[in-house]
Amino acid sequence: MKRQISTFFSDRGGPVRVIRSVPWSVWYVLLLLAAALIVISHRPDAVTNPQFWAEDGRVWYAQAYNLDPLGAFLLPEAGYYQTISRAIAALSLLFPLKWAPMVLNLFAIAVQAFNAFFIASERMSQAVPSRLFRFAAAFIYLALPNSYETTANLTNAQWHLGLTVLLIILAKPAEEVAWKIFDYAATALSALSGPLCLLLVPIAAIKYFYRRKKRVLILAAILFIGSAIQLSALFVFERPSSQPLGASFFGAVHIIAGQCVISPLVGAKNYGLLIRTHWWTDVFTSITAAGGLAVFVLAFILGKQEVRLLIIFAVLVCATALINPAVTKLEPQWIAMQTPLTASRYWLFPGITLLVCLAFLATNRRVGRLRYAFILPALLMIWGFVADWKQPRFKDLNFPEYAREFDAAKPGDIVTIPINPDGWDMSLKKR
Repeated sequence: MKRQISTFFSDRGGPVRVIRSVPWSVWYVLLLLAAALIVISHRPDAVTNPQFWAEDGRVWYAQAYNLDPLGAFLLPEAGYYQTISRAIAALSLLFPLKWAPMVLNLFAIAVQAFNAFFIASERMSQAVPSRLFRFAAAFIYLALPNSYETTANLTNAQWHLGLTVLLIILAKPAEEVAWKIFDYAATALSALSGPLCLLLVPIAAIKYFYRRKKRVLILAAILFIGSAIQLSALFVFERPSSQPLGASFFGAVHIIAGQCVISPLVGAKNYGLLIRTHWWTDVFTSITAAGGLAVFVLAFILGKQEVRLLIIFAVLVCATALINPAVTKLEPQWIAMQTPLTASRYWLFPGITLLVCLAFLATNRRVGRLRYAFILPALLMIWGFVADWKQPRFKDLNFPEYAREFDAAKPGDIVTIPINPDGWDMSLKKR
């Protein structure tokens, strides 16, 4: 079926006619391809020299290969079940070892690209009527600074899958059967792939309380069942970190100021420079954290229900990260969490939310003249995009050579392969 591409680009004020008739399937492919290319541009070696990252190799692939792939699904990791990571690792067994990292990376890239497409699509038109703002929000997501840990790796794809479910909750109801099936399937998969479902339950519950939509009730039920399953694992299996929190008031202030405000705005690299200067004091961080909080509060007051739910979810994620993190076994957790580029997965949602709220406040007429005060901070995000766009490449550990060594090994031989980050490896017992 063909529709006018001008419909996609036009706002209610009047259509901008560019191309008369283009199949939607072509438009979808172009959007997804553009988003995927942006993700890859941050770290091209994810496809030019794919290598395993942390649990991608040591846990997901190694356990899928050394154990029964189906049996591995029942093994919690870090205290919870991670179905999606184990499913893609099991799928990668269909390919030679040298191609396995590529399979894992491509899936992770696809999830990120799909989220950008979803944000820009008509599914989000009820939450964000302006198409221009939807495209801007999609770009903010793809260009988000301080996202090195969550870019193009399967281990942290669960965070992006959680965003998929959040978008589904906020989106307008699907009309096509395929979209309806996708909504429920993606929600179930995410609920069985990490603890974010625990924080998504109240979001779905609030949405249902105000909208009374059956689809939202079903989504909430799926998330509730997933939460029960994840809680059963969390109560039985310990979290990996054995170090204390090292909690303190100013410790929290420094983390929030650095990871949730400075890093999303000007980039983690600039945060790393700032933290070494005499400016990085308790007073400066307190003012910075207070400024970020003010952005959230004002956007919550002036924003639509969807903006408020996004803020609530970001706050829940941030609070949970501070209460129960798993960052390091070498020092107190909150000390490590102040370090630039450390545990950036925890700051994915607070970072996105801050930048979206800033863009909202700087462009919304309801803010009045006060919106001019947010223009400069909103423009700072461009500095952050540029500073953190090029992410550090993985150390080249010559994975193809180890893959050839494994292929040449005899049945029963154990081959140990070094993987990123430094100090990690994976062991495979040749069948």
